[in-house]
Amino acid sequence: MYWLAVFLCILSIESISESLGYQPATASHGGYVQITGMEMTDVSRHPLLELSAARIGKVGYLTPTQPPQPAPQNVNGEVTASWYGPAHQNKLTASGQRFNMHKNTLAHRTLPLGTKVRLFNLYNGKSAEGVVNDRGPYINGRDVDVSYAMAKQLGFVKKGVMKLDMETI
Repeated sequence: MYWLAVFLCILSIESISESLGYQPATASHGGYVQITGMEMTDVSRHPLLELSAARIGKVGYLTPTQPPQPAPQNVNGEVTASWYGPAHQNKLTASGQRFNMHKNTLAHRTLPLGTKVRLFNLYNGKSAEGVVNDRGPYINGRDVDVSYAMAKQLGFVKKGVMKLDMETI
């Protein structure tokens, strides 16, 4: 019964991955399924699992079927920005880099990772350039989270949240 439950979990993950546009990697393991933290299991010896063994022929990392889209050209407009720093220092970002609050980086929900942007504080005339390396912010009403370094350059560390003008470069 245990193996049936494990198998059904694998099938549901596979079907969800397919519906989200992911495909299995091409690493083939024949009639075996590798489950992390357990030994290899020969599914051909389980009569209930034989019917779907052909679907499991390939296992590996899930990869997106579509390549990342290029950065939109000249994205301009007003954004609401907040900043993040010490609580996130040295944690992994969506890009795989470690967050460094002293570097000019920012989080944006939709701009491709690696996009360079310039932010302007229209209230004091200051500007800063940075690279999108994370996803967020996760608070409604905010459009970007900038690093402490960018917030300091833009002059809104004490205020915490500020309307800025943003453009891609």
